Amino acid sequence: MFRIKLQLQRVIVVCICVIALIACGSGEIQNFEGIQAISYPRVDRLDIKIYLLDRNGIPLIWNQSILSPSVGVSTISDADFTTNVEVYSMRDGKKHRKVYDGRLYDVRWAQEPNSLDRLLSTEIPRRLIEDDPERDTHEGVITVEVKTEKQGPFTDTIEKTAIYKR
Repeated sequence: MFRIKLQLQRVIVVCICVIALIACGSGEIQNFEGIQAISYPRVDRLDIKIYLLDRNGIPLIWNQSILSPSVGVSTISDADFTTNVEVYSMRDGKKHRKVYDGRLYDVRWAQEPNSLDRLLSTEIPRRLIEDDPERDTHEGVITVEVKTEKQGPFTDTIEKTAIYKR
């Protein structure tokens, strides 16, 4: 009887160690080493798509990693991403004045139709972007930063993208 209890305790200790190892690896996306941001102007907001990239600049594929968003025990929620964005107006073809500095809104996992690329979809409400009376175009520069508790920060800059209504 004593021998069975000792073996059971050993099994429990091994299980606890395995669970601890799995927990230490959670919160990381395998091969996540960069981002690529793309802006899509809308009437009331700027939609920003953020592709998660590997070290070669190739988009990560949905569910390829052991750690996949919203799947299994070790998941990473879209709420676990910390984001920051800086929006600049333009004058004479150059970055001019910072018209927004803050977080991205409505960060969520997304997938393009007929694609397995892993990306985050987010937005910047236009009401938060200040008007720059000295600007000479409706375009601007957007710098996006994304990080998790265990990875990043990763940044990308979108040059000459529409930030104001025409």
